Formats: sequence, C-alpha cells, structure tokens
Amino acid sequence: MWFLYLLIFFSFSFSVSAEIDQNLRAQLFDMAKADQDIRKELGEAGWHQAPKELREKLLAIDEENTLKLKSILRERSWFTESEIGKDGVGAAFLIIQHSPDYEFKENMLPVLKQSYLNDEGITGQEVALLTDRILISKGQKQRYGTQAKIGHGKVIFEPVSNPESVDERRSEMEIPPLEFYQKLLEEMYGIKDYPEIDLSSSAQP
Repeated sequence: MWFLYLLIFFSFSFSVSAEIDQNLRAQLFDMAKADQDIRKELGEAGWHQAPKELREKLLAIDEENTLKLKSILRERSWFTESEIGKDGVGAAFLIIQHSPDYEFKENMLPVLKQSYLNDEGITGQEVALLTDRILISKGQKQRYGTQAKIGHGKVIFEPVSNPESVDERRSEMEIPPLEFYQKLLEEMYGIKDYPEIDLSSSAQP
C-alpha cells in the first residue's frame, strides 16, 4: 500500500492589483513549482517504484522550501489574499502541507485556521487536510477523512474519529461528503469510472 500524493496545480494569474507584493508572490510560486515538478516526476516514475535518488530529491526540496518559508515567516505570522493573491496563499500552504517538519505544521495550524475564519485566503479544505495529516502523524484518528491509501485496487481511508458524523464536520469546512470524495479518488486513480464526475471542475482533494 502507498499513501495518496495529490498534485495541486496553480493557475498563475497576472490580473492582480498594484497592491500585491509581486516579489513575495513570485518567491512563493517558485517554491511551489519546485514542489510540484518533483512530485510530477515521481508520479510519472511510479510512487511505489521511484528510484531512491528521486525520493531523496523530493525530501531535499521539501526541506529547502520549509527553511525558506520559515525565514519569510520570521517577520510575519502569515499572509493575506490581498497581499499575495489567493493562489499565492495556496502556494504557501502547499509548502506547509508537504513539509517534513511536523512541529512546524502543528505550530502553523491555528494560524491557518484563523486565516480561514477571517476569509483571508486559506480554505476549509486546506485546514482539513493539514489537521488530518498532523493527527495521522501522531498516531491518532483523522477528523475529516482526507487521508487515504491505495491498496489492492481500493481506496482505503485512514481511521476516522466518530465516522457517523464525519460528513457534518466536512460540511463545516465546505468540502463534499466522504462518499463523493471516495468516488472522486477512485475516478482520479482509475479504479472506477463515474461518468457524473467531471475531474476538471471537481474540487481537488
């Protein structure tokens, strides 16, 4: 079995206001591009059979991105959509999501939750993803059901706390029910075909 690694591709928009910090935005995009390029390379090689050199390169990029983001955040708590655009905030989130530093992730989680509550660029889906990843890393059950594995042609979710109410929690974070999410993953990974699901318009897990 192997964990799902989901690629998040960014749309680089140039129709931004003059108040956007273009230098900071470009720096975050460069980091996100490095993150996505190596994951695309690993995906093409096959995650479960990728050569050791590629896996080591992935870790090195994630560590370097983490250090760069920490350096930027020494002078601030986080970013706002008005400052770097929603996709700029998404790029910064991607670095945290893929960081190998779980203490850093955990320290940033309340900051990102507040950003979500303030409608400053972080989405409920992003908060849910980071929350679950932290819980799983600590050997605890996930809260929102965002973390899964592929094994023997099936989507296998990591244990979820109080599964009977998981859809209520997902709804609070503005993400679709777990049943739809499972179908989306099955469609994305070629396990089953659901003609009613349009991957081009579905929210990325």
